[in-house]
Amino acid sequence: MTAFGKHTDDAVLWNSFRGGDEHAYTELARRYYRTLFQYGQRFTHNMQLIEDVIQDLLVHLWLHRATINETPSVKFYLIKAFRHRMLKTLKPLSGETGLTDECDHLLSEFSSEERWIGRENDLALKRQVHTAIHQLPARQQEVIYLRFFQNLMPEEIAGLLAINAQSVSNIIQRALSNLRGLWRTPPSISVILCSFCQISSWL
Repeated sequence: MTAFGKHTDDAVLWNSFRGGDEHAYTELARRYYRTLFQYGQRFTHNMQLIEDVIQDLLVHLWLHRATINETPSVKFYLIKAFRHRMLKTLKPLSGETGLTDECDHLLSEFSSEERWIGRENDLALKRQVHTAIHQLPARQQEVIYLRFFQNLMPEEIAGLLAINAQSVSNIIQRALSNLRGLWRTPPSISVILCSFCQISSWL
């Protein structure tokens, strides 16, 4: 059995998993569990529900591994599949979760910023980013999260959210403009982008 680890390429893991390798499947689950769990918090604070949806997705993937296609981006495939299952699960509970039928009004609290912005230094940046992100509209929050924290391309985000790539670019531009306006001392766009890079590196 081939040994897989944190440095194994996603494509190698994916193809080995599709071929029935349990070690590759386990490594994929380990590698992306946290990513999916954090993304699930964009939709609900029900941690058990998030875990259940992730487990349901993982079981589905294993049972249908022989018919799953290759993908140029394993992360995008998993996030898209997880998002679909999460929205499908939450739709009957929309009265409890506060989501609309279209699930456009995602819960706006980013409950894991403290993990993103966890270093003790640069506390001013931490407070400003934390406060500003909370004030963005829900859709802008989601797009910013996918683009700068999960490094998805606009075309991938467009496919994930069922909108066109130009709309994604427009949302990003509005979000960056809003963030700049929300900071107490407005920085340049380049400073905002740099701060995203710093925060992402702390994940």
